[in-house]
Amino acid sequence: QMYSPGTEQKLQESAVHLLRRHLNLNDLLLEVEGAPRKTLCLNQLIDPEACTNLSSSLIGSALRDQASRLGVPVAVLSSRMVASSITQICVSDGEPSHRVLLSAEQRKKLSSLLEVAQYLLAHSMFSRFSLCQQLWEVQGSLLLEVVWQLHIQNVVSFQELLESHADTQATVAWLFRNLCLLCEEMEASPYSDIASAMLSDLVQMFVLRGFQKNSDLRRNVEPEQMGQLAFVVLQRMLIFALEALAAGMQDGSPQHKVVKCWPAGCAQGIVPIA
Repeated sequence: QMYSPGTEQKLQESAVHLLRRHLNLNDLLLEVEGAPRKTLCLNQLIDPEACTNLSSSLIGSALRDQASRLGVPVAVLSSRMVASSITQICVSDGEPSHRVLLSAEQRKKLSSLLEVAQYLLAHSMFSRFSLCQQLWEVQGSLLLEVVWQLHIQNVVSFQELLESHADTQATVAWLFRNLCLLCEEMEASPYSDIASAMLSDLVQMFVLRGFQKNSDLRRNVEPEQMGQLAFVVLQRMLIFALEALAAGMQDGSPQHKVVKCWPAGCAQGIVPIA
C-alpha cells in the first residue's frame, strides 16, 4: 500500500492484533521469516538443557530483532512468547484438566522460562498486562501452580492476573475449580509441600483482600473489585464444604478430600496474618 499519514500506526495495530490472536507463535514466525532462526526458538527456550547455552541477553536481543521485523512492540512479542511457552509446558505432560500441580520436568522448564521473563522485565521488554490477557485465553490449559510460580517469582502477581479478567464470574469459577482440584491432589501428590504452600498463599491473599478496607485498594483498580472477588471465592468454598457435610461423604471421595483439606489450608493462611 502507498504510504499515507497514519498508515504505520494502523499497520502496527494490525500486527499486534494478529500476534495476540495467533495461537501458534512458531508458525507465525515461520510465516514471517520463511525459515526459523536459531537465535529465537521457542522449543529451545523452554528446554532446560538447551537454555543453558542461550543467555537472557541473547534471547532479549533476538526478541528485539524479531519485534522490529514484525512491526510490534518488543514487550508484546516477549509476553506472547512467554505465554506460548507456558502453554506448551502445561500440556507437555498430558491433559491438565484434572490437576493443578506441575511434574518435576515441567517445573524445571518453567524455572528456566521465568528466569528469562525476569530479565525481560528488568530491561523493560515485557508487558505484564499483555501476558495476563494471553493466559486467560488459554485458561483451560493453565495449571494453578504456574500462576503461583509467576506470583512468587515476581513476574505477575495473583492480584494482577485476577483483576485483568473482565468476567468476574468466570474468574471465580476458575478459582473454585482449581482450589478443589488442589485439595484433591494434596494428599496423594509427592509435592504436597508445594501444594500446601500454594493453598496457604492463596487463602492469605483472599482473606487480606476480602476483608480489607476500601481505602487500602490500589487506586487504579475499580473499588472493591478484588475484595468482592476474594469474598465470593471464600464464600463459595465454605458453602461447598457445608453442603458436602450435610449430604454425607464417603472417605476418600473428592468431596471428602476438599472438606478435609480446606479448613487446614485456611488455618495455615490465616496464622501468618494474625
